Formats: sequence, structure tokens, C-alpha cells
Amino acid sequence: MRIWAFPSIYPFPTPGLTYNGIFAHRQYKGLIENGAELQVIYPVFWHPPYPLSVLHHEWDTAQKTGFPLEREYDGIKIYHPRMPNIKPNRFVKKDKSERFVDTVVKFFSDKNIQLHRDTDIFYSQWLPNSYNVQKAAQLFGVRSAIIAIGDDIALWPHASNTHMQMFRQTWEEADMRFAFADYLGHEANKIIGKDLPFDVVRSAVNSDFFKPASEAEKKELKKQYKIPEDRLVILNIGTASKRKGWIELFDALIELKKTNSPFHLVAVHTWKPEFDFAEEISKRGLQDYFLDLGEVPPGALDKIYQMADIFCLPSHAEGMANVVIEAMSCGLPVITTSVGGHRELVANEQNGLLIPPHSAGHIADALGRLIDNAELRNKLGKNAHEFILTEWGSAAKCTKVLYSKLTGLSRM
Repeated sequence: MRIWAFPSIYPFPTPGLTYNGIFAHRQYKGLIENGAELQVIYPVFWHPPYPLSVLHHEWDTAQKTGFPLEREYDGIKIYHPRMPNIKPNRFVKKDKSERFVDTVVKFFSDKNIQLHRDTDIFYSQWLPNSYNVQKAAQLFGVRSAIIAIGDDIALWPHASNTHMQMFRQTWEEADMRFAFADYLGHEANKIIGKDLPFDVVRSAVNSDFFKPASEAEKKELKKQYKIPEDRLVILNIGTASKRKGWIELFDALIELKKTNSPFHLVAVHTWKPEFDFAEEISKRGLQDYFLDLGEVPPGALDKIYQMADIFCLPSHAEGMANVVIEAMSCGLPVITTSVGGHRELVANEQNGLLIPPHSAGHIADALGRLIDNAELRNKLGKNAHEFILTEWGSAAKCTKVLYSKLTGLSRM
């Protein structure tokens, strides 16, 4: 069986893109390690050569990013076929979905690859992208498997009637449905009013990489980043969007500062910021309590977790936050919001603390508890690590389940 994986984003060695789609990549690696024949197709927009590319911002962005036609990332082959992208748009007679399908058809034709229903599966991540991939799969007469990861169920269908129609069609017509969390699958069925079968594929973690550090190692890492030895490191990792709860976290730290709590916030973030981190920190007087690391390469992220004492992700909405899983694997006590699938991961007061979203007060209270109580920090961190190892499952185990489902689909 051949799996043609269509991610919505994928890591690329350029600023802003190094962490894009890293979780899809880890899943693909796991599938390959379990015996899958998998290749990645990630269409990108065409652009004219420089200097003509500067005539339109989309052309200019594509030219500066510089995706090659083919590349290899961490042992996986990625193809970047070009989608038509003529400007102005009034000269284009086909919509984006049609151009996507045409691009996929041309890719297989140019490669002289014959697809067969019994041997090939199109597997796509993130449902807006899956809508286009599924149309291509139907055209080729091959099976399609989709996986929902969060916003594609929580937000995307509700944005417009067109989105809802696309969502319904994608979820109903897929040959196999997966979701990162049980909550997401049930929510999708609730939206369309049907009880369609789906499988939960957990977003797992490499516990050999994301693992606890000794106190000596933690102390040395803090020293490297010039963090005062007597301060507890609060870590948050996420996109630089307000939806990740950054603003409420900053507001919570004002209250902690008033109590002279020994804390230091470390921020790791990706994508174009929706706000100025330095400005938000400065107007709250937190400059001496803050370290902005920006984007950290995936291969160096383990050391950032190991430097931390508390992980806090106060998201407004999530499917299943991978960073929470990674933090727990590193033995950190976690504070996160009771949204999406987090209740399937975090047992409140046992392996972490769950709080309501949009509440700086609840963040401050939870952080204050952990800062003041080393015994509670150690208990939650230890239980979190054990839960990931013994109950949640390794990356190899989770992708083995996914691979068995996909191979079962190919025999149907």
C-alpha cells in the first residue's frame, strides 16, 4: 500500500517555517517506521522569476520562500508541484480547489505514476485542505483518509455557509475519518447531525527526546539563558496569536509580581505575531521577568522544556495541544484550559491543572499554587510523565494503530 500524504503545512528551513507541520512530520515518520510506503505532496503557488515576482505580494512571498520542486526532510521525500497563480485573479477561470486538483493530476501524470484503489490512499491533514485532496482522490478513484486536528472542527465550519457545506461534504464522503481527540470526532458528528464512524489517533510524543532533566541539568540550562537561579521558569509555547492566551498570561503575571513570586516567563512562538511581545511586556513592567526566545528549531526544543519548572498554555480553543503532551513527557506540571480534547489528556489535580479560558485570575491562582508548593509541582510533574509513558502511548504505538487502520482500509 502506498500512502500519499497531503499536509496543510510542513517544516521548511527558513525563518517562520521551521516548526510548521512538525507534528504531521512526526506522524509520517512513525508510519514509515511501521512499514508504510509514504511520500509527501505539498503543492505551492507558482510565481514568475525575479524581478517580475515583486509585482504581486503572493508572487513575492513565494519567490522569497523558495520551495524547490523536490526535497528531502529528515528522511522523507517531499514534492512541491506548482499551483497556477495568475494575477490579477479575474484572468483565472478556475477556483483554488479546481486548480489544486489539476495540480495533483498533473503531478501524477508527469511522474507517470498509476494509481489504483487497492494500493493507494490519499491521506490529508486539516479538513479545509482535505476538501481539495478528497476531490482529487475521487477523480482518481482511490480511497481517502482524513484527520481533524482542532480549528478545522471548532472554527472553520462555522465561518460561513460555504465552509459548512465543504465541511459536511468532506466529513461525510471520506472513506476513513480520524481525529486527534475523541471530542473532535463527536463534535464533527454533532455539527452534521449524523453518527459517522471515526477513529481517534493520538498525537503522540517521542519520550526518549522529550524527557525530564535532572536538577543539575536544569540549573545549568537556566545559567546558559542568564535566568536568575532563584526563579522558577514558567514556559509557554505556541503561535504568536491572542487565541493562545498570551495576553491573559501577561496580565496574570502582574498579580504574581505584586506578591514577589520568584518567576521568569520564557516565551517560544512561531508565525507572524498578532501583537508586539516587547510592548505588551513593557507596559506591564515585566521586562525583568521575561525571556523571548521567538522561534526555536524543533531539534533544540527539548532543552527549553527541560529548563522550565511550570508549563502554562491558557488557550481559548484547542483540538489537542501537542505542546502540552511534550511538556508532560518532560515531567512538567502543566496548567492549561479545559477546552477541546484537554480533558482527555489532563486529569485535574492529578497530572495537571485545568482552568477556564479567558481568565487571567484563574491563571494567576494556578501559577501561584505551583510556585508556592514544590510538593504539588513535583507530584503533578511526576504523574504527568508517568501518564504519557504508561497510558497515553509512545509515538511508535500511536502510529502503529494508525497504520493498521489505513492498511485495513486498503483491503476493504
